[in-house]
Amino acid sequence: MTKTIGNIFHGLTVLLNPTSNQIQSSLFNLFLYQFMAAASATTDKKKVSTSSHIPDDLTFSILSKLPLKSLTRFTCAQKSWSLLFQNSIFMNMFRTNFLLSKHDEDDENTCVLLKQMEGRRPYHTSLYTLSGEKFENSVRLDLPTPLLENDSFIRILCSAGINGVLCLYNDSLNANKTIVLWNPATEEFKVVPHSHQPYENIEFNPRPFAFGYDPVTNDYKVIRVANYHIYFEDNWIYLPRKESLLWRKDDPLWKQYMFYDSHFWEGHELQVYEPFLEIYSLRSNSWRKLDMDLSVFLHGRCMMNLNELCHWQVNDQMASFDFTNEIFFETTLPSFDLKDGMSTKKDLAVLHGSVAFIHNVVNTGYLHIWILGELAVNESWTKLFVLGPVPCIGRPIGVRIKSVMFYLKEDEELAWIDLSTQRIEEIGVKAESPAWLQIVTYKENLLSFVGMNN
Repeated sequence: MTKTIGNIFHGLTVLLNPTSNQIQSSLFNLFLYQFMAAASATTDKKKVSTSSHIPDDLTFSILSKLPLKSLTRFTCAQKSWSLLFQNSIFMNMFRTNFLLSKHDEDDENTCVLLKQMEGRRPYHTSLYTLSGEKFENSVRLDLPTPLLENDSFIRILCSAGINGVLCLYNDSLNANKTIVLWNPATEEFKVVPHSHQPYENIEFNPRPFAFGYDPVTNDYKVIRVANYHIYFEDNWIYLPRKESLLWRKDDPLWKQYMFYDSHFWEGHELQVYEPFLEIYSLRSNSWRKLDMDLSVFLHGRCMMNLNELCHWQVNDQMASFDFTNEIFFETTLPSFDLKDGMSTKKDLAVLHGSVAFIHNVVNTGYLHIWILGELAVNESWTKLFVLGPVPCIGRPIGVRIKSVMFYLKEDEELAWIDLSTQRIEEIGVKAESPAWLQIVTYKENLLSFVGMNN
């Protein structure tokens, strides 16, 4: 009896962030009902079998409406609740409520942006908004002015805009890595300045790594790894003179001249420092160094941002960077048993305001999707779907809006599937350069951000 009441009181102490006042009231009544039933058992043991029992459908109905993080913590309140995720009836209810719930009250203002490269060399980047019930309507957007001169290899950093602001950059090997913060709704943009260079005659402007927002200081931030060309070795390099024919690779005889140019090796030594992490703040309009371990930043992929956090995949871990506290932490990704000869492609995405992890089992058409209850808690991953078979699926691009997941078919046609109904539609867009195709979400915002650093 004492243990039962203790468990119930413990459950009352973990009421965390209910999704609405109605759910909070229902949960309180549920715990109160259990407490009164358990207390009454001390005077009339016959009432235990009737009064202390709550129908499963009532319990499931209330608990299935909770966010995963809160639900995970509620499992400690009662032994039977610790087995909820193994109950197929409950999981069906939870899955339905999860997909139908409206986590984002501004969903109507959220747009889908499609970015891809078109044409042949020289390539050009095109950007469209997709709208309509089937995302059949498209409107082309003009890129911000600083990126128009060389628009061949434009990327959008991370998976979504933040407060209506996108971070774009030119990722061409030969181009200046111009980084631009841009609000498509107002056409405002801010060119991110280069970091301070203590090295004479060296262009030091690597690509950005992540884009995020600090709600405490109302500041937009960009992080990147400041490193050198992959072929730089040891702690110095030798630079030929600017006039050397080494730089004239368009001359068909440059190799021959290189060996006969007596002044070719006239250069100077230059100290090369170890790579380091640096962060840009829009408020200060400047870069500064971050003293952190670089190992998780050098091999990241599947970039996605959610609230003040940015996430990426590093082997079997998900690394996360907190833009408010400027720290990072790791969460182990779910494991997956494969039959001999099978392989998977792994991606991170956002699903209804939660971090999602997608296993695409190659050549089977099946997708296994987990959602994360709490960051840095490895046990809080919950498998929500086994989807499929999805015909001709090539590469998932991620869940971007509501319960819709976009993906490239094997013939490189762009399509989407509704996770709640498994309805599939093609958009009528063929990826000319699949590796450069991106789909991100963007929420229109008419507020200015450019003057934040003034």
